Amino acid sequence: MHVQLNAILATVAFVAFATRFLRRATLTAGLRAWAENFSPLTAKLFSCPHCLGLWLSLPCAWLLHADALNLAIMVLLGWRGSYFLNRLIDNLIVRQHADGDTRQCHICQQPYQKDFMQRLNRDFCSYRCWFHYLRDQRRAERPFINPNGEFIRQEVYPMSYHNLNPSEASALLAGESGAVYIDVRSVPEYENGHPAGALNIPVMHREAMGMVPNPDFVRVVQSHFTPDAKLLIGCQSGARSVRAAEALIAAGFTDITNVTGGFGGARSQTGEVVERGWLELELPVEHDAEGDNSYPALVAGANL
Repeated sequence: MHVQLNAILATVAFVAFATRFLRRATLTAGLRAWAENFSPLTAKLFSCPHCLGLWLSLPCAWLLHADALNLAIMVLLGWRGSYFLNRLIDNLIVRQHADGDTRQCHICQQPYQKDFMQRLNRDFCSYRCWFHYLRDQRRAERPFINPNGEFIRQEVYPMSYHNLNPSEASALLAGESGAVYIDVRSVPEYENGHPAGALNIPVMHREAMGMVPNPDFVRVVQSHFTPDAKLLIGCQSGARSVRAAEALIAAGFTDITNVTGGFGGARSQTGEVVERGWLELELPVEHDAEGDNSYPALVAGANL
């Protein structure tokens, strides 16, 4: 057991040192450049500490132990242990180099206190500032439909979009210039009636086989609105609009409001009304679907 423990500690120490050396040392800069240009696989290997640690653990554990079970244990502990050891070293280096008198909250610049939380090697005075940091992170454009045509739930900060019921949304549209209602229902649904002044950019199309996600949804919105545009997103009952709001937030939009209840209202599985919709509340409705607000017109003017 003593020998095995020493072997595990040796594996963790070796892999932790080797990953730091290969990923950060000046002497290995040429090797990293070669790996990045050679293939996506080698580039991923050197950029990911998890991948590099796993592959370095294999030969190290094999040299120290031939037993299959011990080999597996040493690979697992060497791989994960080296990662956490390196993370601990990084945190210690950050704290050692940071002057306690000059440290401050990354968001509000409040002077550092002992009860501050540290996330991603940055100091935050409260969860509110930490959430502000998460909310404002720039996200690369990502697909929101998988190869099977199904929605991919977007991992976004939970308070990154607002929720308003149809009455509140109508009052906001009437009282605040610049706010725009986007009806994300299909074209036939939009043609049968929609909130007055609403634009139609379907998040799903109605086809013969049923509802099919619209792969151009985000790009059409991006072609007509800036990331800070104030957009209200509504559908028939509130389900599709949540998916659309998540997709827009993930694409970089910062002022998105989901209209709960949508146009037709939300109902429980037993048919009971959970949230009355725009139509039931007798809010302003239009039936004209051939103007500049229609989806064909918006697609024609989009830069796709």
